[in-house]
Amino acid sequence: MAQYYFDIETTGIDPKKDKIITIQWQRLNESSGDPVGELQILKEWETSERDILATFLPQIQCENCWDFVPIGKNLLFDFNFLDKRAGKHGLNGFDLACCYSRPHLDLKHVLVLINQGKFRGYDKVLDVGGHPVINESIPQLYERGMHQDIIEYIRRETGIFLRGLKILKREMPALLVHFKDL
Repeated sequence: MAQYYFDIETTGIDPKKDKIITIQWQRLNESSGDPVGELQILKEWETSERDILATFLPQIQCENCWDFVPIGKNLLFDFNFLDKRAGKHGLNGFDLACCYSRPHLDLKHVLVLINQGKFRGYDKVLDVGGHPVINESIPQLYERGMHQDIIEYIRRETGIFLRGLKILKREMPALLVHFKDL
């Protein structure tokens, strides 16, 4: 089972009018969560949204469901965006239902539990270190052509996510003792 950190950046939250500007993924060690390969970042501003989708979508096709197991935060947002934007560009073969049923690990739910069951603020559990560039800044950076700042944000966010994932992979198995006598 090949696990991959997976995320996208967009110009907003509406897949009907906003577009995907980056798609990023990185192979991970299944047991530790350590990166195995380099962080791959497809950039819309170097080619086009259609091109980055056409390059990435074969990774996430149903036939390859165990070859690319996405791990991320709020993956349903990402899957929905991939579906809508692929459809806009006439890229056939993407199956949204497959993404929902395929093996994937969405840390959103774990982060909500860590956040005392509250959805509000769950995304701050894995904080990007208080750096002034936050996810909500990405559309403005894109609009101003500040692509290097977007790449730096992605690298920072990836590093923080992976550090959090490593902690969860290391610490959560100890919780099993609490479930043995249920």
